[in-house]
Amino acid sequence: MTRQVRCECGYTARGDTDDAVIDLVLAHLTVDHPELAGTETADDIRDWIELIPD
Repeated sequence: MTRQVRCECGYTARGDTDDAVIDLVLAHLTVDHPELAGTETADDIRDWIELIPD
């Protein structure tokens, strides 16, 4: 199953593993939402992941 997280700004991070999605979201936060960078943890983001059937 594909995993994804949708940001309120419209960005969608998709990957085959939780870790891949978490890395994409953390990078997105650093670039597009620097005020949130460092406040959200991998565990926080893991709770946001949706499973999408392939």
